[in-house]
Amino acid sequence: MAVVELRSFISRAACSVTRVRKVCTVPVVGSVGRTSLSSSLLGSRELETFPRAARCRCSSPRTVACASNASVDAAEQVLTKLHERCILKNLSYTDLEVWVESIGYKKSQALMLWKYLYGNGKWAATIDDMTGLKKEFKSTLQNKAQLEVLNLVKVHEAADGTRKIIFAVDGGTIETVVIPCATGNGRNTVCVSSQVGCAMNCQFCYTGRMGLKRNLTTAEIVEQLVVACRLCTADMGAVTNVVFMGMGEPLHNADNVIRAANIMVDEKGFHLSHNKVTVSTSGLVPQLRQFYRESKCSLAVSLNATTDEVRNWIMPINRKYNLSALLGALREELSQRPNNQVFFEYVMLAGVNDSLEDAHRLVELVQGISCKINLICFNPHSESGFRPSSMEQMLLFRDVVATSGTVVHIRRSRGDDQMAACGQLGSLGSQQAPRMRVPEQFLAAVAAL
Repeated sequence: MAVVELRSFISRAACSVTRVRKVCTVPVVGSVGRTSLSSSLLGSRELETFPRAARCRCSSPRTVACASNASVDAAEQVLTKLHERCILKNLSYTDLEVWVESIGYKKSQALMLWKYLYGNGKWAATIDDMTGLKKEFKSTLQNKAQLEVLNLVKVHEAADGTRKIIFAVDGGTIETVVIPCATGNGRNTVCVSSQVGCAMNCQFCYTGRMGLKRNLTTAEIVEQLVVACRLCTADMGAVTNVVFMGMGEPLHNADNVIRAANIMVDEKGFHLSHNKVTVSTSGLVPQLRQFYRESKCSLAVSLNATTDEVRNWIMPINRKYNLSALLGALREELSQRPNNQVFFEYVMLAGVNDSLEDAHRLVELVQGISCKINLICFNPHSESGFRPSSMEQMLLFRDVVATSGTVVHIRRSRGDDQMAACGQLGSLGSQQAPRMRVPEQFLAAVAAL
């Protein structure tokens, strides 16, 4: 859209805001469910005229301007009120170009701004840090843009060099984990969170005991990587991998997660490889399909059981999308993408899912799916009575799977002495998610529950 059209839109929108008042129901970013909002709304014509790419999301629950007859998705993406700042890290590069033009500058300024946000090792914390931008453009950004959305609280470092970064956000705190390479392979991984808490209530996961407080915005997800790079690359080296395996179920916040992942792989910014950015899911089938449509990044599925009975217990989402539905969807999606493969994550719980019979069933379940399997040592915490499988049992389990020709690895814990390992993130409040009834045959295995 030409700059003159955008300016015309802003002028028309300003008039609309003064004369139109309606009531509509839209999901507000940062809230759960839908909230009825009474607000000054843009007319439907203005909303349709303004390109979807340039509509910013709010960073916290608030009243937003939207068209009463617009779709729910469009309502979430309306440009924030004219007097509010645009949160830059919510925008893709194309969105940023449109926004820069809308405030009267050339697209070339968007490229420079993008590189200060994500490229060339700059990771600017303030607009003043963007020393190469024109003075007038910086002044405009000071008035119209917002860079930072997270408040850094503390950094914990584990004995193995793993770091847990704690941020304060509306609704609580979130945690990001930086895992430096341990074997000299040069792989430095940042594990980002996608929600404050989690609604999935996986019985072995500390975060799952929190329940869900709210989704994180695109900006709040991307900024975790920015801050991790800023804090750690000087002594650790460049970040090579990002995994969406922190707090929350990533595909329960699919739109923001997919947008954040796509920002991370943009060649003008972080320029991470698509196969080095991995989004994990407990098995939300519709959102899994959405992910494959909208992103080229890698997918990891937390499987963790080989029967519906066990998975219904330890991962309640299985009651909605059982193993057959989940694996069927994966087979269908991957058949259309012959160069893709999926990672299966399998947390080993002593006496629950670690028998050799489980190993044989696992081989049968994944037959015909291009995949790699990661066996993960369970990391104990105060809210779980599960026990980790012995290394001897994990090796036996691995050998059964490997004999079938499936690629399988044992993933060892990192950062567990600082509650920074897989399944240990978060802090419990006064209200916690309920525990599921333990099947009778597993009572001895989880006697402490």
